[in-house]
Amino acid sequence: MGLAMAENSVKSVIHRLRRRHGELIREEVAHTVETPAPIEHENRYLLSVVSEEGQ
Repeated sequence: MGLAMAENSVKSVIHRLRRRHGELIREEVAHTVETPAPIEHENRYLLSVVSEEGQ
């Protein structure tokens, strides 16, 4: 007998996982910059690099 989840439940879990993943990435990036200002810029750059890898 397998585990089953409703589609809405799966969507909700995925949403929470993505949000938490984003928070963790921001925290790690914050450790690599001197001030909070460049965090969003670094996050966008990281996302662009990762997106290009997948193509």
